Amino acid sequence: MQDRHRISLNAIRVFAIVARTGSLTAAGNELGVTSGAISHQLKKLEDELGVSFFRRGNNTVSLTEVGQRFYQEVGPAIGLIERSAEALYRDENEISVHATTSLALRWLIPSLDRFRALCPQVRVRVETSSARSFSIVPHSDVSIRHFRIGEAAEGWEFLARDLRRPVVSPGLQAKDANRQEIAVPRLPALQCCVGNWDWQLWCEAFHLSPADLSFGHAFDTDDAALHACVAGLGVLLAPTILTGREMKSGALVNLPGYEPVETGTYRYQRRSESRAVRQFCNWMDIEMQNLE
Repeated sequence: MQDRHRISLNAIRVFAIVARTGSLTAAGNELGVTSGAISHQLKKLEDELGVSFFRRGNNTVSLTEVGQRFYQEVGPAIGLIERSAEALYRDENEISVHATTSLALRWLIPSLDRFRALCPQVRVRVETSSARSFSIVPHSDVSIRHFRIGEAAEGWEFLARDLRRPVVSPGLQAKDANRQEIAVPRLPALQCCVGNWDWQLWCEAFHLSPADLSFGHAFDTDDAALHACVAGLGVLLAPTILTGREMKSGALVNLPGYEPVETGTYRYQRRSESRAVRQFCNWMDIEMQNLE
């Protein structure tokens, strides 16, 4: 039986990196070795296989026809091995979380110090997108998004109710201080949902018509609308889960006479069963319970 060539997988990895970068120096920098060591590995691989993979020039290399064919065959395999190894490491040390921008800015990020205290070894990478253009990010371990009431949420785990109530700045409230109770229809209603579906649900709960409201400025995120509300531009139907900071500081106050209305839910979906992801999801559940 003819002996098979015993080829070093490390040498093939070196070959793939040089083929990808087109430079011995760049490959050496990526691997943390000298370009001379890279050249030695390539020469040994070529000698063992009896082929020439590269044409060498002044500080540059280019693939021969044989080298190009070999790279097309082994390149994807090397990439798969590297991604798999990275995923194993990341599963234990890092998780990626995709959330709507306002939820990330106003709840998730300010709360992460408490998660770090529980799991100091876990790093969280936060990615955001607008609620209007939210789509699943394939590589994220956890996605968190809002579902309006009645919207199908199959495959998503419950995190918290979305309760909304009218809030204003103290300055805007003081302008009408002579009245014992300020009615929402007398104030500019700030908009941040497509078609004002949130205000429509609120009007149904209080037996009002959206036509009774005087709509003011419009914004594309809850976060932007909350900044406008703090500036005294109008009354906002704000998610209670997002207004903790302003309510605590007194930058916003609840408009008296109106109880919160449930307009939807916040839910999450996880695409990894790693220990770090399970810890993160358990932590989220506890955090939300403490907010209620």
